[in-house]
Amino acid sequence: MNLVWKLLKQNISKGQFAGFFIANLIGLTIVLLGLQFYLDISPLFSEKDSIMKRDYLVLTKQVGIYNTLNPKASGFSPEEIENIKKTSFATQVGAFTASKYKVFGGISTRQLGFNTEMFFESVPDDFIDVKTDNWKFSPEDTSIPIILPKNYLDLYNFGFAEARSMPKLSQSVISMVKFDITISGKWQHREFKGRIAGFSNRINTILVPESFMKWANENYGEQEASNPSRLMVEVNNAADPDIATFLKQNNYDVEGENSAISKMSYFLKIMVGIVIAIGVIICALAFFVLTLSIYLLLEKNMDKLRNLRLIGYSKGVVIRPYELLATGLNLIVLILASAAVILIRAKYSDIIRMVWSEFEGSGGIITLIAGACIFFLLSMLNILIIRRKLK
Repeated sequence: MNLVWKLLKQNISKGQFAGFFIANLIGLTIVLLGLQFYLDISPLFSEKDSIMKRDYLVLTKQVGIYNTLNPKASGFSPEEIENIKKTSFATQVGAFTASKYKVFGGISTRQLGFNTEMFFESVPDDFIDVKTDNWKFSPEDTSIPIILPKNYLDLYNFGFAEARSMPKLSQSVISMVKFDITISGKWQHREFKGRIAGFSNRINTILVPESFMKWANENYGEQEASNPSRLMVEVNNAADPDIATFLKQNNYDVEGENSAISKMSYFLKIMVGIVIAIGVIICALAFFVLTLSIYLLLEKNMDKLRNLRLIGYSKGVVIRPYELLATGLNLIVLILASAAVILIRAKYSDIIRMVWSEFEGSGGIITLIAGACIFFLLSMLNILIIRRKLK
């Protein structure tokens, strides 16, 4: 074993192995960092209250004379909804359900009291962008969770309150207010307490749970069920040109989220994928550099290694230093790359928390497992190549 090590040291090229080490370290760091970054920010794409929301479009039919004379023409028929579902860009479609009963809401206190006619709408729960566990209703409940558009609060704070020198109200303060809600229809009425469950940046209407809407329309609705006049469509890419073509062909209007956010979400996903792909390419090139270096080292020492075999050294003893060299370099690269990912993650986590206070991250278990798998795969390939070279 010592003889083989001495032989190995005589012909080793430090420059070649240094090049492999640096390239593999950069490549593996990029791969693991890209994976960790994607795992950390994936809630931004999937969670209901994320800042990088999934892409949604709210579709309505263009209003014209025909719609005015025939209100039913403003609704989407089942055939039209099915046609939207079959498009390449739509992943799911949800319909707005309007209240078919009268709604009165107000606040009654010693200092203040008002009452006004209101309206409710509902959408399937999957389309709600407010994260809450209280978004449910049963006929025995005496309160109704309500989601308000955030721009309602903004209009008050930066419009009405600003003009009247009144105090601005935060979401948490408004959420503590209980509203008196009365619904009536079919010669009966019922009173509830309305509680604010959250504020939506996506949906510009007063929302109640779909379970409440179905129950109330069945028991208090005075109008016949009609086709929905608005649809919420989740799309896989808001920048898809097919969307604009489809809307123009069918005379649909869109009232959606900020398209810049949708495009930023889409391009951010692409950039993460590109970064990981670059890291994989660098790792692959570094692997070939190491394999070539060991291959050349074996070629230089082939005659001496054969002589060692002839005088009684086993194949395992002869090739073990080369296997340890490859495995040791890969292990050092894994350790340093993992340490680099931990340090860089600590830096970008502080930046993310500045714009997303609820950022927690996914932890590093999956990333470490991925790094260990890459280390194991590269080491096994190196060992296999070495053993095939020295038969």
